[in-house]
Amino acid sequence: MLFIRFLFLFALLSNIALYIYARQNMPKQERFLAVDPGVKKLVLLSEQDVENTIWEEQEAQTANSEVAFNQVCYSVGVFNAKSEIQPVLDALKNNVLKIRTRKVISTQEAGYWVYIPALKSRQEALGIGRKLSENSIEDYYVVTVGENENTISLGLYRDSINADARLQELISSGFNAEKQIKVEQWPEFWLDYAIASDQLENLPNITEINPDIVANNVECNW
Repeated sequence: MLFIRFLFLFALLSNIALYIYARQNMPKQERFLAVDPGVKKLVLLSEQDVENTIWEEQEAQTANSEVAFNQVCYSVGVFNAKSEIQPVLDALKNNVLKIRTRKVISTQEAGYWVYIPALKSRQEALGIGRKLSENSIEDYYVVTVGENENTISLGLYRDSINADARLQELISSGFNAEKQIKVEQWPEFWLDYAIASDQLENLPNITEINPDIVANNVECNW
């Protein structure tokens, strides 16, 4: 019995010693870096702020709380193209605490479109067109290409009242007509800046650079 215990302990100690020896003599694995040293981190386009560009004077980074408290802010515009901003920015940037360009997409109603939603096929759309003609409705157009293919256009109206009258005429004649508001969109560009209140008199007259712009006093919330 004693011999069996001794044999068991000898086997256990042998396994432990073998494990330690193997660990000490195992070749070290090299550590690989994800990128080579000095290579900048990749930034996805979706992570970049491409709409707003902010430029700051060096003094703005060390401005104390008193200066920040006494600052006033303005929004200058509207510029029709981003290239129009640069001369004004150059004239202001040496006198302000911070400045940025801003792009805004403006939208307005362009009219009201009366139409019959897209049919399953061109033949079906032409068939509805023939029915319109039979009901003395001649001013229609079958869209043949694009996202509105096989839609039947029945007019674009500036006045909502005229569009509604046209719509009711079609519905009364048994047609599944609808009305959609059409919109126009275009970019507008603005220049925002903050300046210490005691530096206002040092600002250049930017209307001499661009007579079509106006500086509006706004809250300093950026």
